Amino acid sequence: MFRQYPLTLQIEPVRRCNLSCKICMRGNLNDMDSTLSLDDFKKILKSRYFRYAGMHGWGEPLLNPHLFQMIEYAESERVYTNLTTNGTLIGEHIDMVFGSGLREIAFGVYDNHLLGSILPQIKELIREREKQGFKIPRVYMDITVYKGNLDRIFDLLALAAEAEVDAVILHRLFNVYNVDPTVEYISVKEEKALFINVKRLTRKRGLELYLPQRHSLPCKVVRQCVFVTAEGKVTPCCFLPEMYLGDALKEGVKKIIRSKRYADFVKTMREHPICSKCRW
Repeated sequence: MFRQYPLTLQIEPVRRCNLSCKICMRGNLNDMDSTLSLDDFKKILKSRYFRYAGMHGWGEPLLNPHLFQMIEYAESERVYTNLTTNGTLIGEHIDMVFGSGLREIAFGVYDNHLLGSILPQIKELIREREKQGFKIPRVYMDITVYKGNLDRIFDLLALAAEAEVDAVILHRLFNVYNVDPTVEYISVKEEKALFINVKRLTRKRGLELYLPQRHSLPCKVVRQCVFVTAEGKVTPCCFLPEMYLGDALKEGVKKIIRSKRYADFVKTMREHPICSKCRW
């Protein structure tokens, strides 16, 4: 059954980014420059429906100057916070990470070059956490798997182990919009073989591992989450960032997710041109 309200708020601090990753659909969007204000974040969060706030979207969250104030505010409201970042700017924000009360931080990577460039900063973050005796944030390596990096997944896992991250997350590629013709999905057979070998390797290295679940419709993301863009627009999924079902700042999240238009989307998800093709 679809929940009457989501437990997880996925919210986009900013739509701008300092990278142009070929697996990212950001270049297909009309809005590429919005920034969420601290006041608007507080308005969106005030519904008190959310137990968890994931700070991510189609931009680099650390480009929002008020990001850590948002995290600190959410934590003060007893909302568990997570940040997903490309990691390129984390070195200059380490003190803010610890000062904000952030619970989890995930570094999104898909190739060795990017991970190699941010690895020193990840190590510094973990060293400082251990030095200060902090238990948070937990640090994750979030790896997107696709045809182009299939033969490098184990190199990425080795680097994750070297950095002593708390866990590794593997994600399937999302490329329904065909953002780059050279970016291809791996087959079901390849995925099955990969996951068997990844389980063996991570167990050997003592790495905690999270693998994607079997995809189903209505999907677990829409059942448990709601995505709000940097402009305050409510969408059912971060992969539908311009399918607006309402304005959180004008209507409020509660009204939108209880609306007929939201319910109709959930009911017809199997026929939706994007959702029907999604494997994520």
